[in-house]
Amino acid sequence: MRESRFQISASALLAVALLYYLSTPNEAIAVLLPVLFHELGHIIVLYILGLRVTRFRLELKGFCMDYSGYTGAMGHALAAAAGPLAGISYAITAAALASRLQWDWLSLSAGISLLLSLFNLLPAMPLDGGRIFSALCSAIFGDRTGAAITDTTGLAVGVLLLSAGILAMIRGHGIALALAAIWLLLYQEPGQGIVKSREVL
Repeated sequence: MRESRFQISASALLAVALLYYLSTPNEAIAVLLPVLFHELGHIIVLYILGLRVTRFRLELKGFCMDYSGYTGAMGHALAAAAGPLAGISYAITAAALASRLQWDWLSLSAGISLLLSLFNLLPAMPLDGGRIFSALCSAIFGDRTGAAITDTTGLAVGVLLLSAGILAMIRGHGIALALAAIWLLLYQEPGQGIVKSREVL
């Protein structure tokens, strides 16, 4: 039996349902547009590199794409970087349009896109920044040493982010940063730099 090219987990389905029921249509669009541009960035660069998207997966950790085909470390790094760079480009364009058109939802969308893109560039798996860092470390130090460096760096980033999140909570700035750090730490797995080299988030 042929495996489906699109998969969605139960947890992701619940998250989508919560977004639908807890947000207004404009707020939902403000969230979905940055995701769309982010993924289009990945797809365009994968196509330019001659790589083929083999599967789409919607999971609690995000919208993931598996791809196949040959490319070097720089190709993997470019494929991973394309999403956040597309998101930042969208944020700049959306912010300019929002200022001109006085659309609050578009301004919100620009802010969400910038925040998600910068977070995604952190050098920790399973984020795109982690995949970029992993590809570069593997190219310089080899797969095993590169994966070990990636694992250690990802854990350190998660711990530092959690510390900052706890400090933010103490100072009354909410729990968002702490939750993001917990999410990141939960997805730290040994050897991801090798096993997940052909996946973008």
